[in-house]
Amino acid sequence: MGPFLRTSHDRTTLDTMGATASFVCAVHCMVVALLLGVMPTLAFLAASWIEWAFLATSTAIGLFALVPGYRRHRVWMPLALFTLGISVIATLRALLVPPSLLELTAAVTAALCLILAHWINRGALHRCDRCDPLTH
Repeated sequence: MGPFLRTSHDRTTLDTMGATASFVCAVHCMVVALLLGVMPTLAFLAASWIEWAFLATSTAIGLFALVPGYRRHRVWMPLALFTLGISVIATLRALLVPPSLLELTAAVTAALCLILAHWINRGALHRCDRCDPLTH
């Protein structure tokens, strides 16, 4: 655990950031899918580097929030949902799946998995007896 995550509040803040980043990613996926059909000039929103930046940010925040969270409260569901969500999004990006209703559904479902992972982790941290940073 890094020195910047000293309290349970810091860890829940990181979960809030992770859920927010995942929500922004889901909104981005929906907006890109809807707007590209109407306004092809907005194709820059679908740039590969933007999608990979969202993925990298979500992965970093998720790992910093969920791995230490699991070590504290031993609830495995957040890590399972996180792994599923990140894997689906990374697979879609790596295979260069073109925007479609199926791709949109998969990406939004994956983002919802990430949001739910942070939400469950945050709840587990609030209920955890062992999460007091002064005892560890």
